[in-house]
Amino acid sequence: MRGADEDPSAAATGAPSGDGAPPGASAPAPRPPAEGRLRRAGRWIKERYCTIDVRTLGLFRLVLGFLLASDCVRHWAEASWIYSNDGVLTNHYHLFHPSSGYNFSLYHAFSSIGEVHVAFALSLFCFLCFFVGWHTRLFSILSFLLVVSRDNRIVMIENGGYVVVNIITCWAMFMPTGRRFSVDALIRSYRERQERTAADLADRSRPAWAEQPYVSGIVLLALLNLVTIYYFNVVNKSGQIWRRGETVHYVLHLDRMVTGLAVVAREYIPFWAKKGMTWGVLMLEAMLVPWILSPYGRRTTRALAMAGMWALHGSFGVMMRLGPFSWFMIGWSFLLPTAQHWDALERWYRRRAEPRVVVYDGSSPLAFALMRLLARLDGLGLLRFEEARAGEAKAAGEAEAAGGAEPRPELFVVRDASDPAGGRVFQGAAALREILQALPGGRYARPLVWALCLGAPGALLGVASRRRDAIARFFGLTRRPRARAAAVAEGPSPLSEKLARGRIIAREALVAYLGLCAVSQAINENKSVPAFLKHTQPKFVQATIVYPRLLQGWGMFAPNPITEDGSISVDAITVDGRHVDPFTGLPPDLDLSDARGLGLGQIQQDYFNRIRLDRNKAFRRPGLQDYLLRYPERTGRPEDEIVAFDVYWVRDQCPKPGESAPYKNEAIPILSYRKPGDRPRPGLPPLPPLRKEESAGN
Repeated sequence: MRGADEDPSAAATGAPSGDGAPPGASAPAPRPPAEGRLRRAGRWIKERYCTIDVRTLGLFRLVLGFLLASDCVRHWAEASWIYSNDGVLTNHYHLFHPSSGYNFSLYHAFSSIGEVHVAFALSLFCFLCFFVGWHTRLFSILSFLLVVSRDNRIVMIENGGYVVVNIITCWAMFMPTGRRFSVDALIRSYRERQERTAADLADRSRPAWAEQPYVSGIVLLALLNLVTIYYFNVVNKSGQIWRRGETVHYVLHLDRMVTGLAVVAREYIPFWAKKGMTWGVLMLEAMLVPWILSPYGRRTTRALAMAGMWALHGSFGVMMRLGPFSWFMIGWSFLLPTAQHWDALERWYRRRAEPRVVVYDGSSPLAFALMRLLARLDGLGLLRFEEARAGEAKAAGEAEAAGGAEPRPELFVVRDASDPAGGRVFQGAAALREILQALPGGRYARPLVWALCLGAPGALLGVASRRRDAIARFFGLTRRPRARAAAVAEGPSPLSEKLARGRIIAREALVAYLGLCAVSQAINENKSVPAFLKHTQPKFVQATIVYPRLLQGWGMFAPNPITEDGSISVDAITVDGRHVDPFTGLPPDLDLSDARGLGLGQIQQDYFNRIRLDRNKAFRRPGLQDYLLRYPERTGRPEDEIVAFDVYWVRDQCPKPGESAPYKNEAIPILSYRKPGDRPRPGLPPLPPLRKEESAGN
């Protein structure tokens, strides 16, 4: 035993008490070893930045899957003119003249519009499978390959939003997003829990895989990448227009980008308010960085970050046609909730939900199968299950008994758990409504359930109750009357443990490599990074970044916003002498100064903006030219045959601050065509001479 006067620190370290110190002086506390400090620092970082609740991952998958499916439908609507060989860029031409280095796309294998429709249908199927969480890992990887392939098919329409989609889908591949709120989790739960009685249904304990937080470097990488976007979007905006607070004014007057709501807003919001909004955007983007990274008070700071991202990108999304950028940035914010937020949400919902008792037909395999499903959906434990008693069976089947048939209870009915006498009993649609209000989020899903039931849930439940045995046989539902024998728990074999550790090490090594590539790319792409940090990347790093389009240059409207508006307008002459724009079917418009929004989607306006650049001349002829000449094939009218056309980049200058009228409109010819040997019909003038093609930008 240690003596009463022995120095505890000396005993702990094995050193003599007061060694080398004058009598009566206490020995200085020893400094912790460096290895111990590093471990504590690593533990601190892991707990705050590398750990995520699996419920957050499940919610993130639902949001990301919905966005991927929606974006797929948006692109599918433009498939005929942008992705097929009937459009502006054929796959074979793009293979021999790729628009970027390290270009690969699965969509290059689909040529005709019919084949492209098949490609988009398969893509949508993959995104929906990822959304519901069926074979989540597989469809997560396929979703990444498909969004990257779609981007690489025509890089000319790529903007920062496409890069965000690629990055966020890539990081999602490394996360177990199917552990909660997924078909995979439901199937795994069915395999591991084989309930046989109502008592088995009462066991709501969750397995470790559905409860333990996920720890990986990918969580840190996803957070840092999100912060990087906002950091560079602030520091790269160093121009005088931002500092003078004029950016919102100019952005709202970009007719090729704005929505109808922005057109109205720019006419009624005073200039002083636009200045405040400009500086407010900068301040909010800057504040998002510490809110996301704060290691303390995360229940508050993460909530502020999510609210700020929704407000910022929601306003961008409704005011501008930026494609997927705004909505996928909002989707990225769903990685921020912590376990504290989930616990607070659970407490809030419990205060508004009421416990219920579900009484089911114990003799029906269909009824028991439904109870097994409800037990898994009942995350708050507000449902209690009971088998129907004989008296209840008699009451419920009184009509059948009168006819001589053996009475059977309802498939299920619901009682108020707070009423000991069981006075209130709900049947049919009312029972379903009471069950939904007890399930997490069930009351908000009620309209969807009613829609799936075609507005008649009571009638459908009545049919299911009357034909319960036939339905059970059809779906192969069985329920053994004897209790399930306890399974012998067997731990994993040593080989399985080694393989699992090897997979974790390989995963984290790949995440670390991708993180280093992302850092290198961010340094090289962003202009605000000092020149001495710029470096030449090895080719394998370039391939890692460019093939999947995991670029890291962030600076929307930086260093200054766009002050020049512009779009493509085509003056085509048909065989019968009419002037038409094949993109609109209307007469050509070579004056933007009177526009109140052009109504262009993101794909069309970005293609117009990129095809006018000198570096994309190779894609005007034959690509754009052939598409324009196929105009009569799209209309089905021989008189729409085009014998000549001039493609113009029509541009003007946005109104000066405090004004509302654009100025300096001009039309720059970038492509001119005349049909060789054409002879105008009698009474029509000869074709005008070819226009000299000019430069509309680099």
